[in-house]
Amino acid sequence: PVPSPQDTLPSPPPVRLNRLGQTVLSPRISDITTVANTVPHLLNGIGLVVGLPPGNGASDRSSRQAILNFVKKHGLNVTIGDVSSGTTALVSLTAELPAFSRVGTRLDVKVEVVSDAKSLRGGVLLLSSLRGVDGKAYVAAQGQLMVAGFNAAGKNASVQKNPNAVADLLNGGLVIKDLQSSFFSESGSLELRLLNPSPFNASSVAAGIDTALAGSGLEVTAVDPSMVRIDMPFAQRTNANAMRILGLIGNVRVAVENPAKVTIDQVSGTVLAGEGVLISPCVVQVSNLTIAIVEEDYVSQPNALAQGSTERVGRTRVEAQETGSELRGIGGGGATVSDLLQNLKQLGLEPAQLVQVFVALDRGGFLHAKLEVQ
Repeated sequence: PVPSPQDTLPSPPPVRLNRLGQTVLSPRISDITTVANTVPHLLNGIGLVVGLPPGNGASDRSSRQAILNFVKKHGLNVTIGDVSSGTTALVSLTAELPAFSRVGTRLDVKVEVVSDAKSLRGGVLLLSSLRGVDGKAYVAAQGQLMVAGFNAAGKNASVQKNPNAVADLLNGGLVIKDLQSSFFSESGSLELRLLNPSPFNASSVAAGIDTALAGSGLEVTAVDPSMVRIDMPFAQRTNANAMRILGLIGNVRVAVENPAKVTIDQVSGTVLAGEGVLISPCVVQVSNLTIAIVEEDYVSQPNALAQGSTERVGRTRVEAQETGSELRGIGGGGATVSDLLQNLKQLGLEPAQLVQVFVALDRGGFLHAKLEVQ
């Protein structure tokens, strides 16, 4: 028998400090895991968008052929030469169908131009179908498109924000075929996939589930750093029983380790690092060479008494500037990423220079964490 929620032991507090003063988090199991067998079903399709302002639509033969196919389905006998373009666009459709989706469920559809159309603003998607990897149609989609971006153009300049060739069809997809799903893997087990895999996290989740299910006779195993498996007798392998178990263990809090990872955005210079990520003692030197190539136009005007004509002349100016910064030592006993950033902040580094520092630390083996540059 599966124990009731009243039989479970109290969970540790969500946030606490260990003896070293480091923060220890204890999130709920439902927040750090997902059922491995309930991944979304990826769908795609091809559709036709109409109602675009003149000039924003496509002019290629593929779009005209799509229009021709559409009108022929409605009994009109025309040729491709009779089909005009400019207000339509051929688009690709993508969506994610959640597990256990039933007929009548609504979902969002992503729409993207596959022709030479300039913008989907103001367009309407004609009835289209989206199919899964098995070739079956699961979703029918149609409706008014939503475009977040904008563009404005003049004779010599233009401005654009966000791609206009991408649009959303909010709640415009309708499930027309049930997606057969099960909580259980092919081996008949209930498997939980960790969102942040690690041996410690997997063992902690397995221990928390084992405590919550004590006395039920169910076997809980940390298979690998990313998977925890709950083995159940054949008679108990029902979706109703799986939901009862997931509801029981979902609120159990378990300790998780802080990810040893540093993420840097090379455009903005934003650094994201886990608490306590360490750097070995080292010396950091930052130097930078900036080369600026400037294209200029100027007017060559001859003297009043000289023969010649006024001409527009182009020239290129190249500037090179090398700057450097003094050496800064990183604490004799090592430091954290936070300490290093406080040190580097005084140098006024550009984002590219900041990336160079962390890449050098990573290559030299001084950074004791995984580095990710975006």
